[in-house]
This record gives sequence, C-alpha cells and structure tokens, in this order.
Amino acid sequence: LGQLAEAFNVMAIQIRNAQKDLEKKVHDRTVELENSNKELEAFSYSVSHDLHAPLRIIDGYAAILSEKTAGKLDEEGNKILNHIRHKAKRMGTLIDELLKLSYLGRKELTAEMVDMDTVVRSVIKEQRLLSQAPVNITINNLVPAMCDSTLIRQVWSNLISNAIKYSARKPVAHIEIGSLVNDDATVYSVKDNGVGFDMKYADKLFGVFQRLHGLKEFEGSGVGLALVQRVVLKHGGKVWAEAEEGKGATFYFSLPL
Repeated sequence: LGQLAEAFNVMAIQIRNAQKDLEKKVHDRTVELENSNKELEAFSYSVSHDLHAPLRIIDGYAAILSEKTAGKLDEEGNKILNHIRHKAKRMGTLIDELLKLSYLGRKELTAEMVDMDTVVRSVIKEQRLLSQAPVNITINNLVPAMCDSTLIRQVWSNLISNAIKYSARKPVAHIEIGSLVNDDATVYSVKDNGVGFDMKYADKLFGVFQRLHGLKEFEGSGVGLALVQRVVLKHGGKVWAEAEEGKGATFYFSLPL
C-alpha cells in the first residue's frame, strides 16, 4: 500500500508538471496568434491604402485621357480605355471584399434576438434598388434567431443578391425564402429558379475566388459565399447548397437553437 501511494504521488506530480507545461504552451500559442492577428490587421490596412491609391490613379488618368482624346480615338482605342477603367474598379472591389472577409473573421459576435423577417425585407428592398431586375420574391415564415444582426444581415444580403443575379435572365424569375426548425437548429433557405450549377463542383462554392460561372456571364468578386460561410461557422452553424443546372439552386444555412 505504501509503494502504491508513493507511485500515485509521483504520478500526481508528473500530471501537475505536464499540466503546467501544457498551460505554458497554450499561453505561448495564444500570444503568438494574437501577434499574428495584429500583423494581419496591420497588413490589411496597408493593402487597403497601398493598393487603392494606385488603382484610383490609374482610373483617374484613364478618365482624363478619355476626356482629352474625345472624338480622336477610334472605337478600339475607346474600348481599351474603358477596359482599363473597368479592370481598375474591379480590382478595387476585390480588395474591399477581401478586407471585409478579414474584418468579419476578427469581429466579436454580439448576440441578440433578431427578427429575420424584418432583416430580409430590408435586404430585399436594398437589392431591388441595386439590381433593378424584375423578380418575384416570396417570403415564407422566418423564425427569429439569436445571432449577430450585422453579420447575419451580410449573409442574407449575399445570398439574396446571388439569387437575383443568377435568376434575372429567366422569363419569370422567382425566389423563395423560408425557414424550418429541427431538433437542434433553425435552417434558413434561399431558393431561386436560375441557372443553377453542377453539384459535382459544390465543394468549390465557398472558397475564396472560386467561381462556377464565367465572369463574362455574371459579374462578381468570388468572395461573397466565402464570407457567408465564415459568418455562419462563426455562429456555430453550417452552410450548404443544392442545385441542378438550368433549374435553379437552393442555399441553406443553419443557426443553433
């Protein structure tokens, strides 16, 4: 019994030492991650300033050149100038989207009970003004949820704008928005009757700059769905999609009860 007690004492000391060593490693790793996040934030601001400035200059010079050569350039010359301006603006949009993705990844959640119906109707009103596309939108019962209202509004904005964009070419574009409650989560959905996509490429949907349709077909940064996934995962939920080529797509996201 004495030997057993002594063995237990030795084991207890080893466990305490191992725990202290683990705590130190966790602390060191936390400090390292905090420093990395600070460096990333500083880099983001640097990118925002250092890349936006030359892009604005390129766009500005192209605009000046366009004015000074009005009526002097042939059709091809004007086309090239417009192409330069368009690409500069697109690059600026991509930088803004990446910065937004970085910001949302760092933002602390401020949870409150959010009236999803109010949020969705506000987003739809905003998107109708932006797109001017004739589309029928049906809003079914939307269950309130405990979440960050600012971040979840961004999720709805991206999903609804995508649904409008990819269904706008249909003779009768229709979007249906709804929700249901299962055992442990509320599932929200945005369904459209647009171009859809091949499900074998579904794993690429939520990656940064991953696109299933060409840029000439549909404008976009390729960051929106990555942002949606980041926000939903931050809430402890999931995001997925179902689709068929030419017959539309449905995007789902869940929030824990």
